[in-house]
Amino acid sequence: MMDLLIFGVIIAASLAVLAKASHLTIVSIEDLIELSGLSEASAGFVILSVMTSIPEMTVAAFAILQGAPGISIGDVLGSNMFNIGIVVGVIAMIGPLEKVRSDFLVEMVDILFLSSAIPILLVLPFLSASLQTVGHLIGLILIGVFIFSIYIMTKTRKTPSADIQGDTMKRKNKKIILIKVAIGIFAVIISTRFAVWSASAIATILGVPPILIGAKIIAIGTSLPELALDVTAVRRGRIRLAIGDVIGSNLSNIALVLGFVLLISPLTVNLTIFTEILPFLLIITLLLWRFLTKGGIPKWGGILLIMIYVLFQATLTAS
Repeated sequence: MMDLLIFGVIIAASLAVLAKASHLTIVSIEDLIELSGLSEASAGFVILSVMTSIPEMTVAAFAILQGAPGISIGDVLGSNMFNIGIVVGVIAMIGPLEKVRSDFLVEMVDILFLSSAIPILLVLPFLSASLQTVGHLIGLILIGVFIFSIYIMTKTRKTPSADIQGDTMKRKNKKIILIKVAIGIFAVIISTRFAVWSASAIATILGVPPILIGAKIIAIGTSLPELALDVTAVRRGRIRLAIGDVIGSNLSNIALVLGFVLLISPLTVNLTIFTEILPFLLIITLLLWRFLTKGGIPKWGGILLIMIYVLFQATLTAS
């Protein structure tokens, strides 16, 4: 009982730090947007998304070193489901996302859907005989897709007026802002890891099967930075920043992290996980694409995304 109390306190403290760190990060990125000339959506994609994908990258590195790439693959797919189902679903409920559409976001979600579909090649029967070679090739293709998405992003820079840019450069020190962003992201990741560690310990004490701890808590835990940062962004009126982060984070996960794992590690995992998760991931990504191309995400759309994620979790539990 005392252990449960201690871990409960750690979770509460971690969530408090997470909320404060998220606020610091978003405020700092607002300043950085003025200096960089990036649009909100582009800043969410290139700054927030890559940084909030650090937990998935860390999991991938340790999983490869331990000879268990399946942990990382499950984490990537599960995290992407959480980002769209829960993160987008929640921010659609609390913020006005009905008119969030932009050409940049539509281009990025097009690339995201393509990237999410590419791993289907791993489960095609006629490719199973040369699975290792196919895995490495798919990894290389996914990394190429990520590089292409960065190229698309560089074409969407806005041009700030000379007066605004000049005044901002006089009032702000770019290095200080970057340090604040780095500190904020670091605090978000550390607080997230403590929250996940404590939740795992509580689950173990309560007798939850280890396989469910790994499949669910790791994937959800590595997505907590996106949830915390994007809810904060929406509450501060930075809608496109939040959506750009979700799309960019998912693209970073599926193209960069999964591509990295497939490229450098032998594919020794049970591919049935793809047949269980990929249909859900493709459907929920297609829904996000549909909403964004039609203008935005209504509140009922947010509810639908959340319901799909709940069904996804129930299906995994049942299996």
